[in-house]
Amino acid sequence: MLKALFARKKSSRPFKDYHSEWFNTLKNTILPLLRSSISDSVPTLSTHVEMLHQHFQSYYEALDLAASHDVSQLLFPYWRNSLEKPFLWLGDLHPYLFTNLLRSFLEDTDEEEETDDEFNDDVVRENYKYLFDKPWEVAMAWKNPSRNLTTRVDQIECGLRLMVPALVDRVRNAQAGLVERVAEDWVWYQGRKEAARPVIVEAVEAEMEEMVSVFLDANRMRRSVLAEIISATSVYQGALFLEGLAQFLVGLRDPQLLAQFESCQMPLNKPSRIAL
Repeated sequence: MLKALFARKKSSRPFKDYHSEWFNTLKNTILPLLRSSISDSVPTLSTHVEMLHQHFQSYYEALDLAASHDVSQLLFPYWRNSLEKPFLWLGDLHPYLFTNLLRSFLEDTDEEEETDDEFNDDVVRENYKYLFDKPWEVAMAWKNPSRNLTTRVDQIECGLRLMVPALVDRVRNAQAGLVERVAEDWVWYQGRKEAARPVIVEAVEAEMEEMVSVFLDANRMRRSVLAEIISATSVYQGALFLEGLAQFLVGLRDPQLLAQFESCQMPLNKPSRIAL
């Protein structure tokens, strides 16, 4: 009964199929175009940066539509593999992953600055080896980021620290309310299914509507964070950030890496920075 309720507006096309097509376009078309532009530093780089950004934005728009039809297929995505699932939060990537990736570029810059007083040729070549196989503008994109950028990153992270816990509370309250109400009604009707059915249906529908609302808010947050990062960075910074994000997604579906992960016998902890 509960499964039928969650899928009562199920769309004719499962989101799994859309995601597969979207991912293949990302991997085989858009990411290679961006990488080619980065390597050659061609005038079309800004076009390819925007193309990849819009590819992500169109994905989140499709995610919104799918949630409105059948949120259960997104909250419990059986079709995600074991590498992808630890990074999911309310149906897709945790927004902290975006800011963590951005921070990784900034922290690399900090580490480079600590070696600025070392002029040994071998040390310089090792520390700045990326300078020798990339255009100068790309290689220096994250060298000495502006104060405006670092301030904007701080503001984005501050906003996430306020909004993420609020959404988690809404999910927890919705689930607790459903369990409490169903349990009370079940006891009240002494386990008589037909008598209890209308009130249980009402309780489940109320929770489903709240979960859809929470999911849409979480998705809005993801879109907003991504857009703010792109608007705050230069075209070269944005290109490297989106390349890193896209490669991360591609890597999670790498068959060899997935096989190694699934055969690993060591207990694994969730990434320390990605928290509810």
